[in-house]
Amino acid sequence: MKKNLLYLFIISFSISFAQQRKGQLYLTSASKHDLHVSFGLDVTLNPTTFFEDLKEDNSIFKLLVDQYGFKLEKDILISEEKLLSMEESAMKIKGNADAIKKLRNIFKVRIDNPTNERLFEVGQALEQLKIVEYCNLTSLEPTKPPVDIPPTTPNFEPNQGYIQSNPGVNMQYAWDLGFTGQGIKMRDVEYGFNKNHEELNVINTSIATGMNISTTLSEQAYAGFTEHGTAVFGILFAHKGTYGISGMAYGADELVLFPEWQQSGYNRINAITQSIANSTTGDVIVYEMQSNGPAVEVNQNDPIDYVMAEYNQVVWDLTKAATDAGITIVAAAGNGGANLDTAAYASYNARGDSGAIIVGAGTDNISHNRLNFSTFGTRVNLQAWGQNVRSIGFITGISSLVGNDFNQSYSTFSGTSSATPIVASCATVLQSYYFSLTGNYLTSQQLRTIMQQTGIAQGTAVAGNIGPIPNMVAAMEEVYNQSLGLNEDTKFQFQVYPNPVSNQFTILSGELISKEAKVEIYTSLGQVVLTTNLPNDKVVDVSQLSNGFYFVKISENNRSFIQKIIKK
Repeated sequence: MKKNLLYLFIISFSISFAQQRKGQLYLTSASKHDLHVSFGLDVTLNPTTFFEDLKEDNSIFKLLVDQYGFKLEKDILISEEKLLSMEESAMKIKGNADAIKKLRNIFKVRIDNPTNERLFEVGQALEQLKIVEYCNLTSLEPTKPPVDIPPTTPNFEPNQGYIQSNPGVNMQYAWDLGFTGQGIKMRDVEYGFNKNHEELNVINTSIATGMNISTTLSEQAYAGFTEHGTAVFGILFAHKGTYGISGMAYGADELVLFPEWQQSGYNRINAITQSIANSTTGDVIVYEMQSNGPAVEVNQNDPIDYVMAEYNQVVWDLTKAATDAGITIVAAAGNGGANLDTAAYASYNARGDSGAIIVGAGTDNISHNRLNFSTFGTRVNLQAWGQNVRSIGFITGISSLVGNDFNQSYSTFSGTSSATPIVASCATVLQSYYFSLTGNYLTSQQLRTIMQQTGIAQGTAVAGNIGPIPNMVAAMEEVYNQSLGLNEDTKFQFQVYPNPVSNQFTILSGELISKEAKVEIYTSLGQVVLTTNLPNDKVVDVSQLSNGFYFVKISENNRSFIQKIIKK
């Protein structure tokens, strides 16, 4: 057994799991690809001498190197310090850090004359080695993406029906309670966005430090790729004011783009890697990308089965590492109309749960039926509007310019591309709300479950599961209920007595409530019906309220607390 390369035969599950990941090597329709190889967790590699160690300790690997003349290089460029931090988070959250450890064992294969056929052959040969978990081919060709200035822009917020109650997600309710995503950082992985747009130029939006947007995207062949990102940014984070639209999580700390296509070339793996490397527990990353599927269900209009980005094995591993470390991933299901429950996707489904929230596209009415282009299946978790979504950006044929100004462009957005930021906004605001109650964060899986269990059911007119659409009223109530299960020593609580209420109630608390505390009462639709300072005797008169249920909100310093009451 060599000094720098140890084969640790851990539990049999890890070995069998590794075998399940093989046999998924395939070429997309692209003319160029990158080949990645992932070694099993039972292989410990020295970070600097891994290639020479592999050749020395595995004679078959050396034969393949001699035959094909390839080299391996690190491609998951996350610092060791960051990986150790992610491992620590994963141990606290999951009790296991294997998903993060795996990132150290993924390498890019460098070879002369890297034709598709040659890379595929090398990948097949490497997968014959027991120490290899899988090989994966990633397209190097872009996959199509699923402050007011004169003259005055009209207020388009009334056109944002997806913000309101059913058929929308009722984000207005959260806003009325004062929750707009405060304290949460958002990231978007795709092609680009227009920082100079009037909705984005005075808020905390940026391109990730050290990254840039390829100028090739300005060419006609890629028209709309950058503006696609502008529309997504608008739904998530547009300036909240008296003009234009309002971003659903407009109070979040920041929204940063991690571009797939830079001046140095197209590299989706790097964009995702950097988004994770620059995120921490509680942050939300949006995958505004789709991937080529196996193309077994040929669509006359589009012969490619576009599916979620994590169909790619390296993307799946990166996603699993991120969610295990407490980062929320919200990803488009894709616009390929693919059925993920067919045999063609059995290998993908066998990988298990990456932790990502996968979003399909539904109608913009109360039927909430699947739109026929949306990829579907058991793995798709939630839906949102995939049509008639008012946003920003210039998209040919469906946009309008205020004053003929490109930086005042407004569009009607669609696809799983429009549905995904709607759900991501819900996740961001719910995360912010939970943190305000507890000082802790929900995992990606916990947020997903809350939105699924409290959402409005999918319609039945069109087959194929895409899940419910979020309902922020019910979701926030569930978040509050879950917060009550935390350590009582670390959480302020109050009770309303009696409840149900007739004409008045008393606020009871085991803690001292300051005189500056404010009491607000909201209807189930988020309308404020009473605002007052907390009386000295803590008795609140509600005799003027109609019968029904309400939410009592107490705000003290930088924290807010909510209790549901019933008025009889």
